[in-house]
Amino acid sequence: MIRYAISETDLVALINSEKPSWMGRAKQRIQSYIAAGGYTDDSDFWGEIKQVYITLQHEKCAYCETKLQGAVLASKVHEVEHYRPKSEVKAWPNHNVAHWKDFTPAWPTGTASNTGYYKLAYHPLNYAIACTRCNSTLKSSYFPIRGNRDTQNGNPADMQGESALLLYPVSLADPDDPQDIITFEGVLAVPKHSAGPAYERAVTNIEFFQLNHEDLTSRRAQEIINLWMAMEAATSTHASTAEKKMATKVIASLCNPRSQFTSCANSFQRLYNDDRTEAESIVGILVQALPE
Repeated sequence: MIRYAISETDLVALINSEKPSWMGRAKQRIQSYIAAGGYTDDSDFWGEIKQVYITLQHEKCAYCETKLQGAVLASKVHEVEHYRPKSEVKAWPNHNVAHWKDFTPAWPTGTASNTGYYKLAYHPLNYAIACTRCNSTLKSSYFPIRGNRDTQNGNPADMQGESALLLYPVSLADPDDPQDIITFEGVLAVPKHSAGPAYERAVTNIEFFQLNHEDLTSRRAQEIINLWMAMEAATSTHASTAEKKMATKVIASLCNPRSQFTSCANSFQRLYNDDRTEAESIVGILVQALPE
């Protein structure tokens, strides 16, 4: 997970450029929800500004960093995700769900809410683009927090008291940069800190989004192998100048925010620079696991 840094002012400017009438209509819709005391309809129009977030996030899922190819012809693979659920909040972890049945955190994760964050249903800082896996299958209507739930607030900037456990990588609204919370050991997402709120937040995100599930680690493995080969070529005494130039370009591409699994690639690049022997050992294990 990486941060897509943008100010609220600049984000609104992009929305106005994409759909000039959207912000005004959004404010009217929120007023209707406030009058009703909750989210009341499903005639939504947040999809009209989906492209803003697709472009901002380089066509990647906000949570697992999978590249969602096809911003124009296959935009349905990009789902508009409400960071704080708009109509209800379910208690988490749900031990009836297989992938969370054995996860019992030692920290509070918040209570359920029948109304949800209806005042944020059309707030630009409550959106992100996510894949179906992370949004529909996992995120659903869950939103774990350490503090007290503040469903009556209409401004994310004033909601830090909730101590949200899920990271929000879009904009600078979240005080934590995801790469300061979660790092990688090979293909595995791990907490960057060993204790405290940052550790708890890392573990929650890793468990919540199943960031170490095989459907992600197998794809990260291929990226790491490609990165290893490029770094070896770039530093080889036997490679030509042209080969080293190509390898350097590949390294830059794999570690670029526009590529998938950027955070994992950055972590492996740091390991390679600090401890090439350990990096080689990890790649050896990954290569052994490749299907033949």
